[in-house]
This record gives sequence, structure tokens and C-alpha cells, in this order.
Amino acid sequence: MSHLEARYEVTPPQPRVVGPDYVQSFDNLSAEDFMRIYLETLRFQDPFRQNDISKAIEDTVRLNQIKFFTDMKKFIDSLTAWLNQMTFLQAVNLVGKPFVFKTDFIDTVKGGEYYILAGERVEGVTIRIYDGDEVIKEIKVDLEKGLNPLDISDLPKGQFTVRVFKGDLEITTGWDLGFKDSVKAVGVVNGELMLELLSGRQVPSSQIIYSGG
Repeated sequence: MSHLEARYEVTPPQPRVVGPDYVQSFDNLSAEDFMRIYLETLRFQDPFRQNDISKAIEDTVRLNQIKFFTDMKKFIDSLTAWLNQMTFLQAVNLVGKPFVFKTDFIDTVKGGEYYILAGERVEGVTIRIYDGDEVIKEIKVDLEKGLNPLDISDLPKGQFTVRVFKGDLEITTGWDLGFKDSVKAVGVVNGELMLELLSGRQVPSSQIIYSGG
């Protein structure tokens, strides 16, 4: 057991479970008790001013539905809060560790190390870096399975897109562009785990695409 697990013990909310004969109010009477009340109502009813028992039954059903969904919403809200708390406590272990995060462009203003993460080895590819529609750099390499570093040291300040080609054919799947950064702090925003990085970026944890050596 890690130090974090030993320190934090959080118990999830438990749904309320009652027996089949549980009676709290008229809206959850047993069928037998309800029929007894219904028959007694008919027995003493004024034949010239009959009550609409069907409406009473309809209103009771609606009350039951409202009560059910209200109780269910309270339980789901409590469960969501518990899951967020557990996610946050586990995410504390990410602070100070480096990861590769998926991105759609190279940002030389924020800097950092950039990589192509390939799902398999591909020989003889051309990596083209674009400023808008203009190619400003070409890199001819054999992509290895895993991380492949990109040399961006000679790029000007700005944001640039990356495309990968095999001959004249563009490769649009099987690879991702990523940057390497370390986690400075973590937080949960609207149920999503957010990471603050040393470079100042704030990204969701779902952008992590590589961890390890």
C-alpha cells in the first residue's frame, strides 16, 4: 500500500435499500393496503357525488415517479462527487512526473520537446512542417515504433502544423504529434481531471499519450 493510499480513506455513498413491505406514506402503500382503502372509499361514497379514484391513482403514480427520480439524482450526485475525489487523490501521484501530451501543432513560443508517436515502424517517410499552407521544413526519417523526436531548433517563433508522407501519399492515421512536459499541479473541473504543466499549459488528462522511458 502506497503512502497516499494509507493516508486517504474515502467511503463511497451507499444506495438506500428497504424491504418489500416498507411503508413510509400513502405514496408507497402495498397493493393490498391500497385496495382496502379504495374499497372503503367506494363503500362510503356519495352516489350522487362520486370521487374520481382514477385521478387519485394517477396523482399517486406521478408522486412516486418524482420521488424516485429525486432520490436517484441525489445518489448519482453523491457518487459523482466521490469519484471526483478519488480521481483527484490518485492524480496527486502525477505531480512532478513527465509525460507526452497529444497536440495538433508545434508551438515554438511555449517551447518544449516534440515527438511523433508511431504505432509501428514505417521506413522512408517525409515529415513536413507547415506555416499555414507553406512548407518551411522537411525531415526524411524512418519512423520507429514509439517515440520519434522532432528537431524544431531552427524554426521561427510561432505555431506550425505537421503532416507525414510516404512518397506522395499522406499518412493520416497510425501516428500522433506530442510534446513532452511535466505535471505541476492537478485539479478536477466539471468532473474532468485537468493538469497544469511546468510550461504553463493547462490540459485534460485525456491528452496524455505516452508515459515512461
